[in-house]
Amino acid sequence: MRKSIGGKLLAGMIILTLLLTIGVCLFISHRLEQNTVDKYEYVGQALTGTLAGMIDGDRAVAYLETREKDDYYAEVLDLVLNFADRFEPENLYICTSSEGQLQYIWSNDLEGEDTLGYTEEYPADQEAWTYSRMRGEEGEPLWFIRDPDYQYGRLAIAASPVLNAAGEPVAAVFADFSLREIESDIRRMVLSISLCVLALMAIYIAVYALYVKRNLIRPIRKLTTAAESMTDNLEANEVYHSDIHTGDELEKLSKSFEKMDGDLRRYIEDNLRITAERHRMAAELDLAASIQNGQLPQTFPAFPDRPDFDIYASMTPARTVGGDFYDFFMVDDDHIALVIADVSGKGVPASLFMMISRILIKNRVQAGESPAQALASVNGQLMENNQAGLFVTVWLAVVELSTGRGVAANAGHEHPALRRSGGQYELVKYKHAAPVGILKQMKFAEHEFELHPGDSLFVYTDGVTEATSREEQLFDTERMLDALNREPEADCQRTLENVMDGIHAFVDGAEQFDDITMLCFTYFGSGREEKRESA
Repeated sequence: MRKSIGGKLLAGMIILTLLLTIGVCLFISHRLEQNTVDKYEYVGQALTGTLAGMIDGDRAVAYLETREKDDYYAEVLDLVLNFADRFEPENLYICTSSEGQLQYIWSNDLEGEDTLGYTEEYPADQEAWTYSRMRGEEGEPLWFIRDPDYQYGRLAIAASPVLNAAGEPVAAVFADFSLREIESDIRRMVLSISLCVLALMAIYIAVYALYVKRNLIRPIRKLTTAAESMTDNLEANEVYHSDIHTGDELEKLSKSFEKMDGDLRRYIEDNLRITAERHRMAAELDLAASIQNGQLPQTFPAFPDRPDFDIYASMTPARTVGGDFYDFFMVDDDHIALVIADVSGKGVPASLFMMISRILIKNRVQAGESPAQALASVNGQLMENNQAGLFVTVWLAVVELSTGRGVAANAGHEHPALRRSGGQYELVKYKHAAPVGILKQMKFAEHEFELHPGDSLFVYTDGVTEATSREEQLFDTERMLDALNREPEADCQRTLENVMDGIHAFVDGAEQFDDITMLCFTYFGSGREEKRESA
């Protein structure tokens, strides 16, 4: 069941009252305890200091040696009893310290024991404090014993040194004050103040609840009715007009509702138009993705009449359209070109730049240019009017199928992975040139290599190695090589599937931020064709 605003406000005020009461009680308790401690520090120091100043230290120590009492002993005992009656400590006594024990000289109460010469052990940890007080050192003015099992109860102890004629401390006056009475006084005062606070807050809550109901709840109910009417008016296509005239902020809010009605109508119209536009753009993006995919070789096996090699490639865009691309095509009957590239940026601009780059590279290679010459030519063409500042990393190779010899040019792209027949995939690292589209008149170096029957090449874009897990770790080249070498002898299609399976298991559903493009080429040589013909 839903609560009304008034009920929520009232509940909030009650909770606030309780929290304030608890806070006030804790604060008062702390302050009273501190004030009480300060009071007993002052009273304890005044009491013990005054009495200590009235005692002859030399004669006091002499009583412990002779164990004989005289008139002076009786006079001091009367002083102790009078001070105890006046200031009402739990105990008032004069002691010396000897071998870890207190040795009594005078006391107002030792439960019938003879005071003079009576000894007892120090309470826990009190000995060091007693010595510091006897020496008149600065430190804690009171010593607290809070153990309820202590024989004299829970106490606050004050002490002042008794000096001899040479001004040396020889004994100390101790005053014990009961903590039970102190805490009882604090509890009574806290309870009284808490009851007063609760009574005042209850009165305030009653007055506040009446005020809220009259000045807030009723106008809000009217405004709620107006809001419901506005919804009905929207459905009936009727313009809402405010009829609330409270003369305060609620009337302004009602006017805002009236304005919101008009704004909402315009928003609905704009949203319908934007939605239609988005649908149109989505359809165009789907068409662009279809066109892009159509530009890349999609039919496998790509060359079913060529037993001397196997090839497979795939591209998984991070968005509807991507900036990566791969390509492979026969330059002539004995040469095949392999291309994999990654355009900077994402989306439609990268897709357009990708299609232009792919066409230019293919045209230059089919025109007879070497990989380095083709990249230099494409770089010059792209730099002519590259106002968007896009560039493309490219790995381009041409393999002579009769011999397995190849020439590759790398324009800022990832290192390829090579597997020799019977071995495992390893990275082939060599110096790269800058990406295509960065600088005018760039020159690109060529790297010669040779494939033997059964060797495989694997090339990829950084979307493979930079696939990111939920823990923001990269798939990296080590994991890529592990995936490749899971089945190093697998055919090209299975090889790419193994890598993609490894990526999916690693990222575990994390969002893909970059296109993932791969190409695998396995060289069999002319021997496989001869074997097939003889068979």
